[in-house]
Amino acid sequence: MEPRNVKQVIVMRKDLNMRKGKMIAQGAHASVDALLSLFSEREESGKTTYTLTYGEDSPLAEWLGGMYAKICVYVNSEEELMGIYEHICRENPEIPVALIEDAGLTEFHGVPTKTCLGIGPWWSEEIDHFTGDLKLL
Repeated sequence: MEPRNVKQVIVMRKDLNMRKGKMIAQGAHASVDALLSLFSEREESGKTTYTLTYGEDSPLAEWLGGMYAKICVYVNSEEELMGIYEHICRENPEIPVALIEDAGLTEFHGVPTKTCLGIGPWWSEEIDHFTGDLKLL
């Protein structure tokens, strides 16, 4: 059996015309947040413990043991971004997905703004079902 590819996809809103640094920061938030969604959280005695459990045949094991493949693509509107997010949540809720909403303190005139998604790490072909037609950023 041939090994399956694993990746993480960052979907960025291009219509916002964010500064490059802002775009990179938002993408980093999305990447980390999607990964953190795989952790379980437990509070006890005023301390929080995060645990990550995965099998050796899981997409996470493949990704962590590999090259941390990431692909950056874009959409042109909040509607497109939310459409992808809702489609994943509805059709394949196992896929880790994080929707990032910036507080608007530095770039969006105080208006909270949905900027990007982090999807995965997960099996590439399953992510491609949702993002395969998007153009590279």
